Amino acid sequence: MNSRFTLVVRFFSLVVAGFSICISNQPAQASNPQTGRLIVQRSPAFGSRTYLQLWIDGSKVANIGPGHRYDESIPAGHHVLAVNYTPRTRHQPTSMQLTVRPGKIYAFTAIRESDEGVTLRQSNRIPP
Repeated sequence: MNSRFTLVVRFFSLVVAGFSICISNQPAQASNPQTGRLIVQRSPAFGSRTYLQLWIDGSKVANIGPGHRYDESIPAGHHVLAVNYTPRTRHQPTSMQLTVRPGKIYAFTAIRESDEGVTLRQSNRIPP
């Protein structure tokens, strides 16, 4: 009985050691040469009780709250970005075309216009 327990403990120890080696050999975030980086941040005057909604190619990818931003890789190629805010908006999402080139960074600031909903303005400064 004692040898069987020892065998089971050794087996699970080897499994855990192997698993931890596999995890440690994975890069934290592999950079794909076929992607760019998209950063969408909120204007400081956007509003503290609203969330910025972001869609890429018709799929909702984020609800960005105060103090947060969207910062993810995006496949190279042609995309449609759309933004709006929630809750309770009477405006339709504002959209724009974006052609992503591999390795490039695209930074935008969402600005809430009182009469026009939300607009995206390209940022010259890339946030850290």
